[in-house]
Amino acid sequence: MKTRMHALISQVSEHMYEREQIIALSLLAGIAGMNTFLYGSPGTAKSLISRRIASAFEVSEYFEYLMNRFSTPEEIFGPVSIKALKDDQYLRKTEHYLPKADFAFLDEIWKASPAILNTLLTLVNEKTFKNGDLIQHVPLKVLMSASNEIPEPNQGLDALYDRFIMRLAVPPIQQVQNFHALLQAKPSAAKVEVSDDLRIKKQELTYWREQIHQVQLPAEILKIFDEIKQSLSDSFEEHAIYVSDRRWQRAAYLLKASAFINDRAEVNLLDVFILKHCLWSQIDDIAFVAQTIEQAILAIGLDSDLDLAGSTAQKEDLEQRILNHFYYTDEVYESYLIRDREYVRAVANLDHHYQDKTLYLELDKMDSKKDFFAVDASGEEIRGIVCNFNGGRQCTLKGGYYGLEEVVSPYVKYSKGSARTQLSAQIKYDLLQEVRGLQEKILQDYQTLKQRIEAASEHFDSDFTAADDAEKLRSQLDQTLQRYDLQRQDCLRLEQLCRN
Repeated sequence: MKTRMHALISQVSEHMYEREQIIALSLLAGIAGMNTFLYGSPGTAKSLISRRIASAFEVSEYFEYLMNRFSTPEEIFGPVSIKALKDDQYLRKTEHYLPKADFAFLDEIWKASPAILNTLLTLVNEKTFKNGDLIQHVPLKVLMSASNEIPEPNQGLDALYDRFIMRLAVPPIQQVQNFHALLQAKPSAAKVEVSDDLRIKKQELTYWREQIHQVQLPAEILKIFDEIKQSLSDSFEEHAIYVSDRRWQRAAYLLKASAFINDRAEVNLLDVFILKHCLWSQIDDIAFVAQTIEQAILAIGLDSDLDLAGSTAQKEDLEQRILNHFYYTDEVYESYLIRDREYVRAVANLDHHYQDKTLYLELDKMDSKKDFFAVDASGEEIRGIVCNFNGGRQCTLKGGYYGLEEVVSPYVKYSKGSARTQLSAQIKYDLLQEVRGLQEKILQDYQTLKQRIEAASEHFDSDFTAADDAEKLRSQLDQTLQRYDLQRQDCLRLEQLCRN
């Protein structure tokens, strides 16, 4: 299937510069039975794309019409039968008109009158056409439309616009070499000769659409849908993007169709990029929707059930406990008990009266901003010097015979970061076992993710997804795998700490 569709897209895209992916996505929508809307300025080959897509299908009746504000229902649905009028019946002769078409292209669709658009809504939605007293079945299999404008919200066109699931912007040619090739080429043929073995037959199309329902949406894909839906909801005030339940369901079916055509039994991460062409409504929303979808895909990836963040938090907590056990995490000062109070020792050199004067500073005053007096070894206050830690660990001394000022630091018994000399063997053993357990979990998660990436990467090529998106996905998954490996290596460092 995948090889056949690739060949079919290549034939249909022949001499269509920078239109290959648009054609591929339009073909995907046609296979899935989803309506396509092409948006672009005049002269960007929207009509040509539709006619080329029609060449890919076995079509019994093709209908195309360029709408304008003067278009009448007769031009779309067929003229009223004079013969039926004589029999007091109001019937349209629908042969060779939209109600009898199995492939239709409606150009400048939003310029049509309300009478046409209202009838079209029922025809598109229910595949029926009320012809007088008769309810006529419409054999329409593929519907494409185009316009150089987007229907404004709340203009009565929302319901019909919502039926066009695939929405593709068709810009002018961007690359210089393609532009030059266009200038030298003769006009592209509206129809191409598609090999009969590649052309999609009616019977195949019916069978495929049933088979597409069997394709599965894995748990990580459902999480991505949830994330996108929540992100669009959270940003509704800034970007009023409404996605109906119908659109969500049919967009999911499109992703299943992509997986089916690519010979897979389930949707993968690469398929989800197709949503960029399904969820926007206004031109200003296109970039935001694309960014939202991309962020959700890359954030959830293939490891949403492995919880690297939880393992990292556990490792950081464990590392802190290891450091607390093996090393002093703060300065430990020499302390002295004088008259049932704990003091630290410092030496003052304010002036010759206080040269090398040993002071004992009350430990409880450290980190405070209150003035106090130091004491001597007997506990008597030295009132000639006013002390203040100023909320820190260094003490400011003011006074002496000349009223000078000096900053002193209490004597440190164990500096911050120095190794402890007395350790609990049991705690050391417990910490080592905890490190090993965490290391084993991260290693298992790393191996699981690596296997998933290797298996998924074999299917990270699709005609329906841009090469840039596939490259971003591969790069992000590789970076995620590297993060697991970094945490695993960090656990080896912690294990070495415990052993030493």
